[in-house]
Amino acid sequence: MGKAKVRLIDGAPTACAKCEAPLCLRKQVINLALGNTEEMHCLHCLALESDTTEADVLRTSRGYVMERECFRKEWQKYRDQTACPDRKGCIPDVCFAFSTRGACPPRA
Repeated sequence: MGKAKVRLIDGAPTACAKCEAPLCLRKQVINLALGNTEEMHCLHCLALESDTTEADVLRTSRGYVMERECFRKEWQKYRDQTACPDRKGCIPDVCFAFSTRGACPPRA
């Protein structure tokens, strides 16, 4: 099985502005949802800024992203971790927790 084609948002940064870690499409979407357009950050750097964990940044952002079509349509392009250019920085148990099809999480 060949490597999945990595899809990213055209014109968006592909590396963290602070530590230069690679950004996947979902990390780009999280940054856009947070209002970061010029400089984007990896989950680790976002977690440091907000004094939380990387998983919490992902979990919190994913909920917001899934409620907005413009973000959700990009998020859903990743079916599983094989598309991620930063597999070491991926948290698949959180990022792909609800479905390999990118379905919205259940509402509380």
